[in-house]
Amino acid sequence: MAVYEIKKLQDLLGSEIVSVSTTNLTSAGDNYASAIFSVVVTIKDGQKEKQIRAVAKMIPQNELIRKLFNSERTFRNEVAYYEKIAPCLTNFQKEHNLPDLFSSYPEFYGARTSLDPSKDTVDNDAILLIQNIKETGFCTLDRKIGFDLDQTKLILDKMAELHATAIALKTQKPQVFERDLRRFFAKFNMFEAEDDENQKLIDSIVDLLQEDEFCVRNMKTIRARLEFSSGVTKTKNHEEFQKTPFASIVHCDLWSNNIMIKIVDDRAVDVKFVDYQMYEYSSLVRDVVFFVFTSVQLPVVQTNLDGLLVFYFERFGDWLKKLGCDTSIFKFEEFLEEMGSFVKWGEFYHIMLMLKPIYTLDKDTKDVDSLKQDDFMNSGGEMAEGCKPRAYFIVKELIRRGWL
Repeated sequence: MAVYEIKKLQDLLGSEIVSVSTTNLTSAGDNYASAIFSVVVTIKDGQKEKQIRAVAKMIPQNELIRKLFNSERTFRNEVAYYEKIAPCLTNFQKEHNLPDLFSSYPEFYGARTSLDPSKDTVDNDAILLIQNIKETGFCTLDRKIGFDLDQTKLILDKMAELHATAIALKTQKPQVFERDLRRFFAKFNMFEAEDDENQKLIDSIVDLLQEDEFCVRNMKTIRARLEFSSGVTKTKNHEEFQKTPFASIVHCDLWSNNIMIKIVDDRAVDVKFVDYQMYEYSSLVRDVVFFVFTSVQLPVVQTNLDGLLVFYFERFGDWLKKLGCDTSIFKFEEFLEEMGSFVKWGEFYHIMLMLKPIYTLDKDTKDVDSLKQDDFMNSGGEMAEGCKPRAYFIVKELIRRGWL
């Protein structure tokens, strides 16, 4: 395993450090784009000592992962979210006197791209330091099971708040949006691979569907959609997707491992999203459809899909109203139509691609520095038993709705 060293933490925190302890925070398969550590720092706070419990995110030393995830860009993306975007959204809500301000992210402690201030690149000393919210009661759930109905609604409400706040800000303060945030939504590429590697990836998805008669009958449509999407989804922040009324700041990676919930007395009471590396300015439907199909318990989404889409849309409208926005331009029928368009464009591919990391058995997962090209390009290890039923449901439901 690669060796990581956090250097000059005192410069990052701006306080005298008494002691530091660092341990690996995630298990293999929990995160594919970063090396993540738990850091407990004791600092001098006047005449007293204070303890900071943090998460340190560093770029992986695995060159394949750096290239695949465009670490140079996505690391800067995440830092910008904590430094600029989230505070801007929170301050906007504060101006509207909302009692509970935007907080679907951990507290930010500091970041750097290098120890050398003259360097313009992200190097091995780049680090993002945020609050360890596990210490405050937040947790991730079993990714192979997913969220129940009540948890799903709480998550959709938080998602609606993020989307609505960004839209309200752009509508009411376009100069602030353009001046302070627009630069973070420039086009860039990631997940680039050779044609033969893309084909292996598509084949690995198709292999999941070979035992279902309905999927086999529709395989021509499925494969064509996957092949089209694999060529276009590598480009982030498409300008044409920013013209819709539903254009907002979207996380673009809201699956179970990136959603942490706080449970009190067996009830979910709060939600925070993590891993803001791949966010875009694009249609909000992308977050909704990706989350629902990848991370909600299968029986829940099978029986409640229509109700969940209505619930999200209503909460989205409620948040817009709280922020003083006219909601008349947002129609539920157009929301569903746009969802179908984005499923066809790339979210079907995105959803199916995530089934492998979600359902790979823990014994077959690898840490980020051990991942190789073949780990992404073929079916690899044994899948948990829920994988194929979910894959079949996704295909059947999307075809039934005319979204594929």
